[in-house]
Amino acid sequence: MHPSQPDAPLLAALDTLLDEHPAGLAEYDLMTLLDQRYGPLYPKPNLADPIVLFQHHFYLRHSLYLLQSHYQQTGTATLLITALTIRKQLAVANQQTTLPERLEPLKDYYLDLANLNRESADSVQQLLDDFWRALRLHQPQPEALATLGLTGRESHAEQKQQYRLLVQQHHPDKGGDAEQFRLIQAAWEQLRS
Repeated sequence: MHPSQPDAPLLAALDTLLDEHPAGLAEYDLMTLLDQRYGPLYPKPNLADPIVLFQHHFYLRHSLYLLQSHYQQTGTATLLITALTIRKQLAVANQQTTLPERLEPLKDYYLDLANLNRESADSVQQLLDDFWRALRLHQPQPEALATLGLTGRESHAEQKQQYRLLVQQHHPDKGGDAEQFRLIQAAWEQLRS
């Protein structure tokens, strides 16, 4: 890989790491590998400061989208960049290498370095708060799982079966405890949402 830009060493390092991990990497794992193996190219700052964490994340995403554009221009690979994984896939003949339209605004945002400077400590904190709020909505709550006697590793069908069993056991019309029944109902609603 030979992109002709100031970021070429970092892009080459990213290319190498992605080649070494064909199943893909989480962003944090990629940051850790960069820090361990290519520290001078991508030094790890104090990530406890939200604005520094955002800048670190932004610059990594910026570099990944540059690399993705390079792959698209050369037709050598595609680069999947999602919230959960970053994965390089070698190009296959007649393979479409453009992003779905819904992802283009995100790519445009990260490719424009002016966006990095537009964010303030307050706006970054709001982004982080929104992220954690959304994450909580999509992750099973430990209390709800415990109430239903679940671990979180069960399939949806297994969870539903356990819920129905508990409803039958604790239904007030069948001699069960009304408060326990209400807790089971609330836990199930929390897991479903």
